[in-house]
Amino acid sequence: MTLEVVGARPAFSEEPLGGSTADRLARLPSIVDELRRADAAAERDRVLQYGAVEQLRHAGLLSLRVPERYGGPGAGARDVLGAVIQVARGSSNVAQSLRAHFGFSERLLSNRATEAERAQWFPVVNSGLVFGNAITDANGKAPGSSDTTLVADSDGVLRLNGYKFYSTGTLFADVIAVSAVDADGKDLQAIVPADGPGVELYDDWDGFGQRLTASGGTRFTDVAVAPIEVTTVSDGKHLGHSTAFLQLYLAAVAAGIAYGVHDDAVSYVREKARPASHSLANTASEDPFILAAVGDIAADAAAAEALVLTAAAAIDAVVDDAREADPDALAELSITVAKAQLVAERLTLAAAERLFDTGGASATARKLNLDRHWRNTRTLASHNPLVYKAYAAGNYAVNGVWPPANGYF
Repeated sequence: MTLEVVGARPAFSEEPLGGSTADRLARLPSIVDELRRADAAAERDRVLQYGAVEQLRHAGLLSLRVPERYGGPGAGARDVLGAVIQVARGSSNVAQSLRAHFGFSERLLSNRATEAERAQWFPVVNSGLVFGNAITDANGKAPGSSDTTLVADSDGVLRLNGYKFYSTGTLFADVIAVSAVDADGKDLQAIVPADGPGVELYDDWDGFGQRLTASGGTRFTDVAVAPIEVTTVSDGKHLGHSTAFLQLYLAAVAAGIAYGVHDDAVSYVREKARPASHSLANTASEDPFILAAVGDIAADAAAAEALVLTAAAAIDAVVDDAREADPDALAELSITVAKAQLVAERLTLAAAERLFDTGGASATARKLNLDRHWRNTRTLASHNPLVYKAYAAGNYAVNGVWPPANGYF
């Protein structure tokens, strides 16, 4: 594949709106409705949704998690992930593209971040800047390893060099959180402008699903990084609530897809579906087997959402009770999230497949693009093998063994 170099996202001038958490969430339904109307065609024709990201930014939804003392509304993880479910209901691609952005705020709330970092970066998030990330090197090694370096040149200027295989949300972003190692091999994170000198963005993600998450490769060539733009990262030896948040975020996107399946099933049955020639009813909307399929989908979506929101409340409890450094609380939280992710993603996969029981061969038409839901869920669930979620939950239940302290629990 020939790499296509693209610029940073288009510049927008409107400042983000403020208000309480409720005020901001009240702006969400109209954005979701617009996303839903455009989603099938955008996914089929590979149209990146820059405008939708700007709408979410302008609505003040991207700074939901910023604490009140830094000018934000101080929303909880449950508020954020509930919003993510709704965004994913309209477009799972847009929802997932913002995972790194919301994950950056969540890490600032963890005990791994310093107060100086919070004071530096929360106002930046609150100002409306969109964060992407660049984590995975194309080195064939373990996902957490990095060949990207951040070392001083002969003049003492820190320089970032490396290539990242995929970088979720980066094509939509103003700034990119880049994982790297210093001269001593210590893990670091550098925050660099997406349109800065030496930064190249590629629209080359070619997965069969989640094709519009702005997740192409990124190349960094002698990018100058100021010391204040270097942030701390986990040492990989301790569990953290922000890791659990990032995992639950994937389940939230899945739950949103399940609702997207529900919406498409309802509209298809009402407007397009025909009963089979041997149907027990004269119309699809009266066929008991078609209605049973829609009912199964509705139940799957509601159950997936309930699992995610219950686990999100557990994140809030850990943060609100200042238990981010309590290993027992974090282990229990990680298992709660693993179980929610395991079941929510399976429910969504089942719903996406059941969708085709609402119609005959006509439901497979490319124009309808109903298969995007299964493809997107399957791609989403491939981030972390669900069997490891089940293993961790079982090992904890039987042996009391905590899940490993890495980015997957």
